[in-house]
Amino acid sequence: MFKYIRTCMMLSLLPLAFSACKHDELAVPGEKESFRLAGDFIRNNYDLSLFNAAMEYTGLAEEMNGPGPYTLLVPGNTAFNELGITRPSDFQKLNKDSLKAALQYHILSRRLPSSAIPANGVDIRYANLANKEVYLTYAAFPVDYPQFPTNHIYVNGSFVTKKDVVLANGILYVLDKVIKYNPGTVQDWLAARPEYSVFVAALKQFGLWNQLSGEGPFTVLSPDNEALAKAGITMESLQLYTPERYLGARLFGVYLLRKRHFFLTDFPAFSSMYGASGTQAAIEGDSYEYTMSATKNTYQVSPTVYTFGYQDPARPFLGVLRSVTGNTSRRNDNLTDNGVVHYLPGVVVMPEEALKK
Repeated sequence: MFKYIRTCMMLSLLPLAFSACKHDELAVPGEKESFRLAGDFIRNNYDLSLFNAAMEYTGLAEEMNGPGPYTLLVPGNTAFNELGITRPSDFQKLNKDSLKAALQYHILSRRLPSSAIPANGVDIRYANLANKEVYLTYAAFPVDYPQFPTNHIYVNGSFVTKKDVVLANGILYVLDKVIKYNPGTVQDWLAARPEYSVFVAALKQFGLWNQLSGEGPFTVLSPDNEALAKAGITMESLQLYTPERYLGARLFGVYLLRKRHFFLTDFPAFSSMYGASGTQAAIEGDSYEYTMSATKNTYQVSPTVYTFGYQDPARPFLGVLRSVTGNTSRRNDNLTDNGVVHYLPGVVVMPEEALKK
């Protein structure tokens, strides 16, 4: 979705840092007031003023005052700030049709209260006005302690900070992040971004690239050029890391999680539901395993903190051999048609650890 927006915007606007302050409450109609139509409600809430400006610019504001029903998944102002959008006029720099499609991704043509979402359902898909699907995860309660409900909802890696706001023509949820959908494959997403050119070249060198245009799903943890350079891996040095001498599955394949579809907030949801916030599985083509976990402070609505590493199951006493931790929210949860891509701010396996014996 925001492939279009990032192309126009991210090179010219610096991302703003998240603040860990408490989210302001929306002005919700009282019990004796008449419920407002979606377009009017959003226009009259300051915390949603940027979403309203985008709707006004694209003509969606009037449509959202129609009969509906609609379910609106609305990023708050701080969610747009994260992408560098701080003023309503910033939307004027964007392609109107692309922006409209991005907004339609956040709108369902149905009324979907939280009570209608399957309890403890993970990545339940719902069609949106963009003729695509959003993924909702509802961590309702721990399976062992149903008397202590959590009732956290996540959408495509975003956390719902306000749910079940009843409108005259639908229902509204507030998100802490803008949903990022990118048409095409994981391969298309990586190939279009110069900051991942070394990673792309390495995948090609070790015969790991072509699969990323396939059916999937894939979850890819992508170290950028800067992260690889810190480990001595550059476009020039790649000629030293030949398939004859190095285990490509370990050195670069570790970052490709096949048959996995993980948003970062899936892991806090798993923690709420099952008491485990991580996973581990074999690296395809290698004897080692990758490990992945993530946590989120839902009270302060801070970015999801994620950790990715690797270990040798033959030597469990050593634990995780190396891991990388990050929380760069604006660069993660990039949904494509065959998977999800996350930014990794470091290298997990050093070249010398992937030498063939």
